[in-house]
Amino acid sequence: MGKQRSGTPTLEEVAALAGVGRGTASRVINHADGVKDSTRRAVERAITELGYVPNQAARSLAARRADAVALAMTETDWRQFGEP
Repeated sequence: MGKQRSGTPTLEEVAALAGVGRGTASRVINHADGVKDSTRRAVERAITELGYVPNQAARSLAARRADAVALAMTETDWRQFGEP
């Protein structure tokens, strides 16, 4: 019996449906060079068919950056939000 998929599709599922390796699927998703047009189209079809969306939290961990901004404020709350 086949394994039933639940939840969000994974990169591995996209790669398996397209008949390529995980690394190739990743290169297509990240718009990297070095992938044949026919392979790129197969991966893109698999992405569309499965409804794959890259996980932003996982991408942030892998890239070691969150693309976030921090704001430090020194005024007390009553003064910061009390004066327009």
